[in-house]
Formats: sequence, structure tokens, C-alpha cells
Amino acid sequence: MISEMQLKEHEKWDKDINESYNHLSLVSWCKPTDNASWGYYASYKIGAEWVDDKECLVVTTKRQMENIDFLNMFMTCFNSGLALEEFSKIYSINLGQNVIEAPSLNSIQSLLIIAHFLQVVNRIRTLKKGYVHYCENLKKVKGRVNILKNERKNVAAKRFDRIYCEYDEYSINIPENRLLKKALMVTHRLTMKMGKYSKGYSRMKLALAKNLARFEYVSQDVELREVNNIKGHTLFTEYNEAIRLAKIILHHYDHSINTNADSSNTVIPFVLDMSLLYEHYVYGLLHDAYADNIVYQYEGVTGKPDFLYFSNGFKAILDTKYIPKYECLALDNYVVRQLSGYSRDIKILKRLGYADITEESPITNVTCIIIYPTEGHDVNNPFMKAMLKELCLEHRIKRLSQFYKIAIPLPVVSK
Repeated sequence: MISEMQLKEHEKWDKDINESYNHLSLVSWCKPTDNASWGYYASYKIGAEWVDDKECLVVTTKRQMENIDFLNMFMTCFNSGLALEEFSKIYSINLGQNVIEAPSLNSIQSLLIIAHFLQVVNRIRTLKKGYVHYCENLKKVKGRVNILKNERKNVAAKRFDRIYCEYDEYSINIPENRLLKKALMVTHRLTMKMGKYSKGYSRMKLALAKNLARFEYVSQDVELREVNNIKGHTLFTEYNEAIRLAKIILHHYDHSINTNADSSNTVIPFVLDMSLLYEHYVYGLLHDAYADNIVYQYEGVTGKPDFLYFSNGFKAILDTKYIPKYECLALDNYVVRQLSGYSRDIKILKRLGYADITEESPITNVTCIIIYPTEGHDVNNPFMKAMLKELCLEHRIKRLSQFYKIAIPLPVVSK
């Protein structure tokens, strides 16, 4: 028997625990299976965040998935040309909190930030220009003469061949571009230390070389005071995200900006959604193979399936599920119901090319495909080897009409 006092203490403990954890993203209150009890469970997210002022929570990848080639995944995500705002939804970083000691996550966070930064800078079409103020000792007058400084530096020292001038020049060497150039140089230094066994390493080096060439005539001289004062601009929206990421790189990884930077054991509190990362990774593979035959996240009446595929002879609805167990177990009923709903959605069917479909039309038997990850494999894009229809023939699900499941392995680092 539980006494009234014990019950009150238990309720108070539950309340304290809920208040401590309900703000966290890495864990949630749920009942994962029918046989499990209610509690706080980690979902398909990794990262580190503070529970309170003293305790932190760190969630890493499963032991079987420790060798995931994250750099390859990040770089493949950008193959589709999807808006970078969508990629930003994959992870969140809390700059307003202290760093957390998590050596196993440091390399993941570093790769994530610099890969994202390189792609954002790569999509800046033209470098912003502005007036830059210069103060220099010149051989001839340019702009206006600073009489006081000229007397101190030249007249008093009898350097009559020099004139101290102040002038403004319209150029690309503005503080925003100098900030990006400095972050690119730090990224170059970090890139030399990481990812050489990754298939995405060569693509990262190529993107870095391309961006450095564009900033060839931009100085990398920038001070901490300037970094904090540099803001985005409404007319140059492509700069806003680049500036945000550049500040993260300089504050956390550059010794010349921050003496506490470049620690191999700490990370900025962050959360990375592995299921969403896998979705974007698969989209990159699909786009490489089928290009415009793939539609991402088309919104119907019943929801938004991850992908729609349509060609002259084949149409399909595809959905990614970051659930490795599907390699040896049957699909969950809710997954079957979800895709079945999509396959009866008139708005989705019309987007697939069934122009004459109506509520009274005969049932259209649309192919439904579940894409799930497997562990410990390293293969090239499987969609490049065969048409989607041919892949489906090898992965039919028994006792379900027009349902298929295809395993797309997570890339692993080669040793």
C-alpha cells in the first residue's frame, strides 16, 4: 500500500521531472510499443542539450551505426537543389547556451555546419558591394588629407614624400564579405583535418575551392567587434544565412576570434533529426537518378507524401521511414494506412497524372513504396542502376497489393 504522503511525494517527483524534460527535443514522453510502458524515450534524433543549469543530455548514434558517413549524406542532400531553408530544418543550434562536452558529436556538428555553410555561400549569385573607408599613407592625395595625422606621421618625421589620406572606395571588400572570407579560411583549415575517407570529401574540397576563388580579392581581416556588429540585409537575403553560419564557425572554431574555440571535446547545444536527414539524403539520390520525374512533399488532402514519381509507364508514391527494423519485420499498420490514404487522395492522384480521376471513378491501384535504411553497407546510388519499376519487382510485400519496400543503405566511412 502507498501512503498518502508517498503518493504526494511521487506526484511532486513526476511534476518536477515533467518540468525538467518537457522543453527538450532529444527525448519525449511516449509509449513506443504496445509492450512498453509510458516514459521518456529518445527518438530518431542525436545531439546534446542542457536539462538544467548543471545537467546535460547527450544522445549519439547506435553502436551499429557509428561509422555513418555524415559528410557524404550532407553533400548528397544538396544534389536536389532543394531550398536551403528546408535543410535548415534538419538541425537546430542553441548559441545562447554554454558548450557541452561530447567528443563523439564534435565531428558530426563540425561537418554539418561547414557543409551547410559552403552550400549557402555557393548559392550567393553576386558578391555584395559597398563603400569601404580607408586610412592610408600614400604618395599622392586621394580623398581628403587628414591634417592632424599627416603632421604626426609625416611632417614630424620629415617624410615629405607621403600624405596621410582618408577616402571611400566602392568595392566587394566590405565587412560582410570579409566575415565570409574569414569563415571560408577557417573551413579550409578544418577540412584538411577531417573526412578524407568520405566520398563527400572531394565534393566539399571542390565547393571550398570554388568559393575561395570568388573571394580572391576580399581580405580576411575581421575583428570580434566587427563580427558581432555585422547583420543581414533585407535586400540581400542570401547573405543572412551565410552570415549566421559564418559567425558560428568563427566563434566556435577560430582561435584568432575566440580563445575558447576549436575544442575537440565540446559542441554547441544542438539537435539533428536523423529521420529528416535520411529523407533529404534519399531525395538527393532520387533526384540524381530521375531528376524532374520526382516531386518532393506535394501537399494533398490527406497530407504530404515524401515523394511522387511519375513517368510514361509508371507512377508511384514513396515515403521514407527511418526504421531499420523493416529489413526483417513487417510494416506497421499505421504506415500501410498512411500510404493507402495518399493513394486515394484525388489531389495527389491528379498530380501523378490521373487527370480524369473523380470521387466516382474506379479505384486506381497506385504503387506505394516504403524506403527504409539498413546498417553497415556502403553502396553507390541504387536508383542509378535500374528504373524504379524494376526495383519494385524485387521488393514486393506479401499479402499487400502494390506495396513495396526498398532498402537504401546509410553510407559508411571507408577505412
